[in-house]
Amino acid sequence: MGLLEKAGKKKDDSAPKKAAKKAKPAKAVKAQKAEKAPKPVKVKKAREPRERKERVAREMPDEFQLAGRASKGARRLVDFIITYAGVIGLIALTATGSNFDPTLFLLGAMIPLLVNMIVLPMKTNRTVGMFLTRSRYVNHKGNHPHWTHLFLSNLTALFVMTGLALLAMGGGNLSDPSTKSEGTRMLVYAALFLLVPLANYIVTKLRVANGQNQNMYDAIYGCWYVVAERADTGESRWMSRLESLGDWGEKKGWSGSADDEDAESDD
Repeated sequence: MGLLEKAGKKKDDSAPKKAAKKAKPAKAVKAQKAEKAPKPVKVKKAREPRERKERVAREMPDEFQLAGRASKGARRLVDFIITYAGVIGLIALTATGSNFDPTLFLLGAMIPLLVNMIVLPMKTNRTVGMFLTRSRYVNHKGNHPHWTHLFLSNLTALFVMTGLALLAMGGGNLSDPSTKSEGTRMLVYAALFLLVPLANYIVTKLRVANGQNQNMYDAIYGCWYVVAERADTGESRWMSRLESLGDWGEKKGWSGSADDEDAESDD
């Protein structure tokens, strides 16, 4: 019994020690973080008003003269012949029912068309007709407009010819019930092609009535058709040959200005 009593006393003595160990001191409450000071508000500086640039009046420069009616007519005729004569001749030959391969003829007809509508405008900003009449286009800054101006201007004749051809073929197909729908479709296409020259005609009339001697394409690109001077060709032979066309045009009276024509008419 003595051993049991001693063991019980030891258990009683160790119990409060374990309780003391288990009882941990309470953790200190963490101090709250100090509130951050508010950021200073940045005051936006008032923007100074931008200086507005004065708009330059889009008018033809005074140092140029508008080309006359003879120059315009000759240029249109020459450019039309050079650009479309080969294509029209090939179409007329094909319409006769001749049995031949038109591939080589078509390639040959496309060469002058591409040269006068794309190559020369890109390289010189002029066409053969403009070299012959010694004329050019100029914008309000005295520079050449973009070459696409001449390209689009030369397309007017193509739109007219295509529209008239579709109009004739569409009208012929309306008489046959089996091809009536196809004829109607051709007439719609013809109206779309002819709409461009019609718009050009209306815009030209309106611009001339307002004192601006411009067609639709001239108004879009902001340019005028004026008299040009003989350019310095340097050592370029083909440029000197093109410029020499203007000498022949001057002899024919195709390179005069509108003021000169008005003076001659008054006399």
